[in-house]
Amino acid sequence: MSDVKALRDHILGALHPGDGSAPLFSAVVVLVSEAGERIATEAHGLIADYADEHGIRRRGVPVTPDTLFDLASITKAFVTATALAEFSDRGFLDDGVEGLRIPVAEWLPEYRGFPEVTLLDLLTHRAGLPGEWIDNRPGADALERFRAVVPERPVGSEHAYSCVGFIWLGLCLEAMTGRSLERLLDTRILRPLGLSDTGYRPTRTLESIAATEIQPGRGLVHGEAHDETAWALGGVSGNAGLFSTAGDLLTFAEMLRNDGRHDGEQVLAPETVRLMTTPVPGPVSGTYEQAVGLRVGEPWLRALAPDGARIPAGHGGYTGTAFGFEPGGLRTVVLLSNRVHPHRGNDERFAAFRQELMELAGRL
Repeated sequence: MSDVKALRDHILGALHPGDGSAPLFSAVVVLVSEAGERIATEAHGLIADYADEHGIRRRGVPVTPDTLFDLASITKAFVTATALAEFSDRGFLDDGVEGLRIPVAEWLPEYRGFPEVTLLDLLTHRAGLPGEWIDNRPGADALERFRAVVPERPVGSEHAYSCVGFIWLGLCLEAMTGRSLERLLDTRILRPLGLSDTGYRPTRTLESIAATEIQPGRGLVHGEAHDETAWALGGVSGNAGLFSTAGDLLTFAEMLRNDGRHDGEQVLAPETVRLMTTPVPGPVSGTYEQAVGLRVGEPWLRALAPDGARIPAGHGGYTGTAFGFEPGGLRTVVLLSNRVHPHRGNDERFAAFRQELMELAGRL
């Protein structure tokens, strides 16, 4: 019980700092599970708490475990699972990771001048693409403008985290299947897992959604994709744009922890899940190894397995979201917050908060 209290105190300390600094977020939900059983559920704060353009303080309703959050880059994990389910059915994964070395030019005409770029390169951030799309203005021609973004460095020469690569992955899936990314995700992952609260462009009332940032030209971003690129592309993108609850995200993460199983059904094949949790040889950057779509062994993830018996995998999102799990082990943790509300910043402070939170969760 004292360990759960320490976890709660850590969360509340970030929400109500005693040193005069601003709150790290206005809304936060944390779930910790052990062998599929929730051992901690923490939901605190308000969906919004900010000063409007007239300086008047606006406060939203209290957060609940069912509050919807903008997942930001955790979208990439869902799109990876969707892609691998499709690739498995097409026989691409019969040879494991080697089966992903198929040139994307087979489906994307923009890559005919880059025949060396493969599905695996997009999934492991090694396609030589820029990290962000600079000309991310919304408009009817947004997608056409995006399609001009191609590799700018030698393919496979370095690991460079790229939102652009996952947007291309989504477009590749659409070209391959003739179906929208939104429909593919729903068919392959959301419906099999029963994730009724997860999706792009939420239709819930704003009172049930955590607000994010006050952005120039947009005002308070609430119920729309915070990521400027995903928003410019209509809210559906391979890099960001998904919304979800902590419970839904926990179900997704638990499926991965359990080798692709959910409620007795095999949603993803075990060998497919292992691609998402096993480092892919090649260039790395930062403090983690790159699996297919997911990060492996980043310090905040390793905190979930202090004995070092397993190397946890997971992913984070810029809005203040994260999930991690022990592949084949016992522990799964979900963190949803709106740390960009009402303004972005505090990157190092949030990283320190997440690290300690995962350490506390790992000791429960």
